Formats: sequence, structure tokens, C-alpha cells
Amino acid sequence: MIGPSSAPSLALESALRAELATGERVLWSAQPRADRLKAGFGIWLFALPWTAFSLVWTALAMMPWLVTTQTPEPVKWSFGIVFPLFGLPFIVIGFAMLWSPIRAMRQAGSTLYALTDRRLVRLVLTGKREFASVLLDQMGPIDRKQNADGWGNLRIQTHSRVDGDGDRITERFDVLGVPDVARLERLILEHRKA
Repeated sequence: MIGPSSAPSLALESALRAELATGERVLWSAQPRADRLKAGFGIWLFALPWTAFSLVWTALAMMPWLVTTQTPEPVKWSFGIVFPLFGLPFIVIGFAMLWSPIRAMRQAGSTLYALTDRRLVRLVLTGKREFASVLLDQMGPIDRKQNADGWGNLRIQTHSRVDGDGDRITERFDVLGVPDVARLERLILEHRKA
């Protein structure tokens, strides 16, 4: 049964069918929408000035190399090489921030969440197939965040453990940016009891 406004592509549907066990039934499935995910285009409000400043600063740092007047050689080598190299990581960070919403859109288009009568599944088809699932009886408490239109996120605790430092780490299975998230939660609770 497919969620509203989230019909998965044929490639995702066939990849999901290939992952199902014999007799396993799909109760709910949906694709997330990028505009419903946390990584929205709001980051561009910070990334655009960051990247512009980094590019301008690096270009200005290269000025001793670009100006062919009487710039002394030690100044050319120290400022003309070191300062532009110092600016490169900031440019890379800026472009990574600019790319992150686009990457989220692309990943949302190749992600499928599904609830079967046995488990909750996340399937991502990018250059490679990524598959993760959690059995219904391994699920703990569920946190739901839902918008007025029914789209939202589920965070499901799967287990917790203590790391080498003695800190408690809680493992979660996240279902992000999907429609009719309250229905998905109800289906999980109903089938978990069964």
C-alpha cells in the first residue's frame, strides 16, 4: 500500500521486491520529499556569503602573483602561495554547504521507506544499493514529528549500548520526510503487538 503523493519509481519498487523474504507483505511505503527534510535550502543564506568571501579573500591573497609590478620575490612566495592555500579549505567547505541541499534532493528521489508485516525498511538506490531494516520486535520507543499536512519524521529507538568511555549510546532508525507519518506509526504499533 503506497502513501499519498509518494509513488515510488519502478526501480525502487523492484529493488524492494528483491529484498523481501518469501511471504513478506508490504503494508506501507513512501518516498521522502527533499523539501520535507532538515537539509533545506536555508543553509544557502549562510553558504553564499561564506563562499563569496572565501573566493574574494583567496583572489586578493593571490594579488602579489597577479600584479607584475615591483613586488619583491619573498613577498610573492610567502603571500602569493601560503595565503591562497590557506583559503582553499574555506572554499571547499563553502561549495560543500552549497551542494548539501542538492544532494538531499537527489537522495530523496532515490530513497524508499517501507513497512512490511515483519520489519521497517530503508532502501537507497544511488550508484550502489543501500539497504537497512529493523525488525518490528526490535523497536523501542517512537518519537513522531508531524506537520499540519501529515508529512513528518519518525525516530525509532532500536537499542542502546555503553561505549568504551562508559557513555550510553542510543541507536535509532529514522524515517524522514514522509507523508501520513501518523498512519505509519499506528501501523507499526498495531503490527508490533501482533
